[in-house]
Amino acid sequence: MKKNLTLLIVLACLATSATAQFQVRGKVSEKGLQGAAYATIALVAAKDSSIQKGAISDETGAFGIDNIPGGSYLINVQYMGFKKTWSPVFTLSDSVQSLNLGNLPLEENVENLSEVTVKGQRSLVEQKNDRMILNVEKSVIAKGNKVNDLLKYTPLVRVSNDGIKVANKGNVLILVDGRQTGQGALSSFLQNFSAEDILRIEVLTNPPAKYDASFGAVIDIITKKSLETGMNGRIAMNYSQGEYGRFTPDGTLNFRTRKWNFFTSASGVRSDYYNDQFLERQFPGSSLGNNVNSLDRNKGLSSFNGIDFTPGSNHSLGLRLNGSWSQKNSDIKTKTSFRGASSALDSLLHVSNIGKERGQTYDLNFYYNGKLDSTGKELSVNITQSFFNKSSVQNLTYQRQDIQAVPIGSPTQLRITNPNDQKSLIAQTDLTLPSKTGKWALGMKYIAIGNDNELRQENQMEGLYRLDTAFSNAGVYREHTYAGYGSYSNSFKNGWSLQAGLRLEQTRQELESSGLSRNYTGLFPSFGLNKGFANKSNFSISYSRKISRPSLYSLVPFRTIVDPYSIVEGNPLLKPSFANTADVYYSFGNISLYANYTHTKDLISDVLFADEQSKIYVQTMGNLNSVNDAYAGINWSQDIISWWQTNSSVTVSGTQTHSRIADVPGVKLNGYGVVLNSTNIFSIGKGFKAEVFLNYNSPNRYTIWKTRSLYWASLSLNKEVLKYGNIRVAFEDIFRTQINRIHVVYGPVNIQSRFYADSQRLRVSFSYNFGKRTVKGSKYRTLGNEAEKGRMGGR
Repeated sequence: MKKNLTLLIVLACLATSATAQFQVRGKVSEKGLQGAAYATIALVAAKDSSIQKGAISDETGAFGIDNIPGGSYLINVQYMGFKKTWSPVFTLSDSVQSLNLGNLPLEENVENLSEVTVKGQRSLVEQKNDRMILNVEKSVIAKGNKVNDLLKYTPLVRVSNDGIKVANKGNVLILVDGRQTGQGALSSFLQNFSAEDILRIEVLTNPPAKYDASFGAVIDIITKKSLETGMNGRIAMNYSQGEYGRFTPDGTLNFRTRKWNFFTSASGVRSDYYNDQFLERQFPGSSLGNNVNSLDRNKGLSSFNGIDFTPGSNHSLGLRLNGSWSQKNSDIKTKTSFRGASSALDSLLHVSNIGKERGQTYDLNFYYNGKLDSTGKELSVNITQSFFNKSSVQNLTYQRQDIQAVPIGSPTQLRITNPNDQKSLIAQTDLTLPSKTGKWALGMKYIAIGNDNELRQENQMEGLYRLDTAFSNAGVYREHTYAGYGSYSNSFKNGWSLQAGLRLEQTRQELESSGLSRNYTGLFPSFGLNKGFANKSNFSISYSRKISRPSLYSLVPFRTIVDPYSIVEGNPLLKPSFANTADVYYSFGNISLYANYTHTKDLISDVLFADEQSKIYVQTMGNLNSVNDAYAGINWSQDIISWWQTNSSVTVSGTQTHSRIADVPGVKLNGYGVVLNSTNIFSIGKGFKAEVFLNYNSPNRYTIWKTRSLYWASLSLNKEVLKYGNIRVAFEDIFRTQINRIHVVYGPVNIQSRFYADSQRLRVSFSYNFGKRTVKGSKYRTLGNEAEKGRMGGR
């Protein structure tokens, strides 16, 4: 840690000795002095007309460019529907260190756009400095899809039944316009919000000190909102059929005036999720085989709403209210087959689990963003209150049978109830301070989390339910975190730029029912170096230290029966894990190369205990002593010919685990694998576009989990209809090969699993836009509750 601090101090000292840097400000306006939001600004050298730097105007048309070396320049403004505009030549020097150009009016371009053919199109995937970007706007991959569908196209992102990962990083922060919603609302957003309202998806594999140190990667989903005065919106319907049907309607509405903006969206779901799973557990001389069939009938509604007020070009404030309401009725049937040494069937056990679940999530946020002066000083404040509450009831029935399926004895019945209330309060402030030698950023954050959880198991005896204290628990969890960070960034001559930061976090956790109390404090440095070359290629390298805290759900010392031979437990003795991670990127043309190495101490992972005598498996969360992960890959995004656009990637990964796992010491687990993805879009005439998606995952390993090969293909056809509408027909998992297979072996543990989740589907989607067509990216703001909500909602 001392070495890291020393490095940061040395870098900061080197930066302050660099040549003096200056600033320029201004505002771009349309007719009637209305601000031109998100116009493209270029700083051009007067001597040779070369572009030195760039910027984008904000919602009011204001722009600023910092860290400019002394010299003579012009500003070039480009804005769709208007002619290029140039500022007068100006000079920055010690006598003129900060210049405000005032208003730069635009002149409409009267050219008939219907006669202009646009031949160029932004690549589907781009790599910029510390992030890879999936450009969704105007792409066929957005048509008829939901946000969750887009993630499969996103570089390095993997979506599975265990959640969302970025390469080998499982603790992923998912933002929506820089904001974090509650876990339930986020799930509804991913599953039901239309991809046609998404501008782009950004993936940061090594986020800097600004972000909470508990996240190894960030996925930021940027939505589109109209910046034209007036009203616009869209409606959509999506139906798919596999073993069961799924229906997900959604709609958005936006109304804007000069100073006010109101927006709302609603997404509904009425869907049935079916899956079947086979598990086989091997013991010396015997085995247990589980056939599990489950059907979840879901109904839900989520809504994302906001009000923005911009009294002037330097200040904006607003409120956000997000909510989701869900209801699930589940029916799980399990047949367990007991076999002896000769694999002959000994007996059977049938388990029926009928469950009901209700859940609500609410987020209320107030934000303020202000420009404090003309030099670029900015202040932002976020206060967020979040609530999550869920209640569930499960009624289980066990019935033993002989090999002829004749019942043995009376059935066993029990009931499990689990009311759970969680809440968090987050307050955060960030301050940006430009200087002659670069830009400084400072921030503070306070977090308070509460979780009241009760688990009750009641066994039916003589017609009455009686509490089973061995499988019942009530706990009150409290957590307080104080955090602060400082970062420095600067751009130098010859295309070099630097970012360095340091974050301090102090956390206290209390679990009242277990008398558990822990305090831990950590310093989390980050560093990034970037080099842009004259041929437009780019190189970047970054390092950061991360922490992963146990989820609230994992710490509660509950015990839950899945069946008499499968038990899930909480672990109040879980420790946080710490990781050191480094990333390298190099991009040239349409090709991006990337690599990562991560070493994690005390990694939080699923672990399994196996009792050879009782045949019982216990699953819990534990700490693995030492885990090393690495990956490297290439992404290629190219218009091969005028009617064929492709985006393909190949990633090779490796892992090494050396740890005590459960009650087995000195376990060594190593492995490597390859992932290939290819998205191909074909323009086939008469307004039709076809999309072919191919995926292959080789056998691989991560900690205790060893996966078998997995591959699938999907095909879709899109057509614009009714001038502003679109219809999409898709055939997903054409060959029904999206079947996950896992094998876990160490000590007495030997279990294999096969899982299929009704992925072969025929889907039909229709969407229609109304109102003004011009939309641009929404302004990026954060709520400041990124880390805490990832640990809420039972994850």
